[in-house]
Amino acid sequence: MRRIHFFAALFISLSVCLSRAEAGPVERRENGGASHRSFDLAVDDFGISFGNSSRFNGLRFNLSDEDVDEINGINITLWKPEDNDYAIYHGLHIGLLAPAGGELSGISLGGLAVVAGSALSGLSVGGLAVVSEGTQSGISLGGLAVVSEGTASGIMMGGLACVTEGTMSGITVGGLASVVENELSGISFGGLAAVAEGSTAGIMIGGLASVSEGSMSGISVGGLAAVSEGSMSGISVGGLASVSEGSFSGINVGGLAAVAEGSVSGISIGGLAAVAEDEMNGIALSLGSVMAGGDFSGIAIGVIGTIATLDSSHDDEDEDDIFNISYAGNRARNAEWIVIHGIDIGVEEKLRGLGAAGICVRAEEMRGAMLAGILVKARSIEGFSAGAVNYFDDYQVGLSIGVVNIAQELNGIQLGLVNIAKNNRSPFRVLPIVNAHFE
Repeated sequence: MRRIHFFAALFISLSVCLSRAEAGPVERRENGGASHRSFDLAVDDFGISFGNSSRFNGLRFNLSDEDVDEINGINITLWKPEDNDYAIYHGLHIGLLAPAGGELSGISLGGLAVVAGSALSGLSVGGLAVVSEGTQSGISLGGLAVVSEGTASGIMMGGLACVTEGTMSGITVGGLASVVENELSGISFGGLAAVAEGSTAGIMIGGLASVSEGSMSGISVGGLAAVSEGSMSGISVGGLASVSEGSFSGINVGGLAAVAEGSVSGISIGGLAAVAEDEMNGIALSLGSVMAGGDFSGIAIGVIGTIATLDSSHDDEDEDDIFNISYAGNRARNAEWIVIHGIDIGVEEKLRGLGAAGICVRAEEMRGAMLAGILVKARSIEGFSAGAVNYFDDYQVGLSIGVVNIAQELNGIQLGLVNIAKNNRSPFRVLPIVNAHFE
């Protein structure tokens, strides 16, 4: 009996609905003179519609949408739309070729493409492309490309390219390239290149290059090069070079060179050179040279030489031309803590701490321990020096050990085959084995 009552109630309800439904062709010309002919089974525009209905809620089928106003629910079209720039779709939109309109929100599936004129949100999947001429939010997947001409947020993935002409926050992935023409915050990956034309905060990875044309904070990795045209903070790794055109703080690693055109604080590792055009603080390691245009403080270790050297004689009119083609070891204006190079250390002014090189250690003033295979040379030194030749133009305070030791003014001890203390009286000015003077 209960089943009989249920089916009876269901039959009465359907009869009432069908009696109120618009069963038959309906002609509507609400927008721009387009034909809105449709066959609807609906109550107050809610139900099932076949044709180009302008406003509808529920399930709608149409060959090609034209001049649609607003559809809420499930919309299925076969062909590309005509003059549909202001249409609003909410729900599920399926197009054999391309669902398109002004605003699409929900789930949009296109055999070839999904196109939104002003706003796209939700999940969008296009066989070839997903395009929004305005804002874009949610998840967008395009077989070849995903393009947003406005701001974008969420996840964007294109088989070949992913392009955002506005700001982007979220994850963007392009099989060949991922390009953001404004600011980026989030993760950007490009099979060949990841590029942001504004500032970047997050992670950028490019198979060949990772480029931020503004400041960069986070992680930047490029198979050949990682480049920031502004300041950089975080981790930057380039297979050949890692370059920051501003200051750098963090970890900077380049297969051939790690370069900052400003100051550096942190760790710099370059296969041939680790370079800062301003001061450098932290740890710098290179098989070639470590060079600082300003002061160096920390640990600098270089092994051999390189052909790029810092030229301290450049004038203010040629600020950009500070690298000349010549040999160099470790270079800095002032250096302290630990500076080690396989061949040569040259400090323009003060070297403090430990300085050790295979051939030469040179500075105007030295304080600490200086070790060289051939020459330790300074205007003055306070501490310890050991080299085949220890030569001090002004004064020496402390101990020097070598084959030849020369000091204009000695206040300490010299140990070697020939020891010259020019402030001693004859015959004690030149002595073998040991010489000393104390004041």
